[in-house]
Amino acid sequence: MSTNVVRAGGLAGIAAAVLFILSAIIKQVAPAEGIVGTGSEYLDRVVVILAYIAVIVAVLGIHALHKDNARYGALGTAGSVMTIAGYAIIAVVTVIATIQDFEYLLTIRLGGGILVLIGSLLLGVIIIRARLLPWWCAVLLIVAFPLGDVANAIFSSAENLLLALLWGSVGFALLSRRRAIPQPPETQSIRAG
Repeated sequence: MSTNVVRAGGLAGIAAAVLFILSAIIKQVAPAEGIVGTGSEYLDRVVVILAYIAVIVAVLGIHALHKDNARYGALGTAGSVMTIAGYAIIAVVTVIATIQDFEYLLTIRLGGGILVLIGSLLLGVIIIRARLLPWWCAVLLIVAFPLGDVANAIFSSAENLLLALLWGSVGFALLSRRRAIPQPPETQSIRAG
């Protein structure tokens, strides 16, 4: 297992949380008016795109931590791949929609969302099964994304706050778990005498 990837995943999870919180603040200070045209709307899109990229790195960290665990297996890998692909699709669609608003992008974004939903569900179940990260990280993976749209009906930036809670928790768990992983002993040189 690569401790550097786990560490990078942990840092990326925390960065994603900060970026999602920043996006929630931007949306409250200067609500979007639909088509991207103001500086605050561009800033929000850039922040969200960076958050999605950080999430992808965090999922890579989860995968690196679990890949040698027998309980992770093919389902864990599939969950990671689907989650990464879903967030990548959403990020690319967000980039394209920032530059040029295309109506058909909503369908593609929905497909990315479905991949995130299924991938996060699989990944959450496997994390519970593998027991390398706290169970609540797995529960957040399972519920945060689907609850986002429902929560947005109550509070316009609730989805971003749920995602911040999810990825911040995962980031801290990856960083704390990385410290608990035994490091290989340093090689000692044998002196010829």
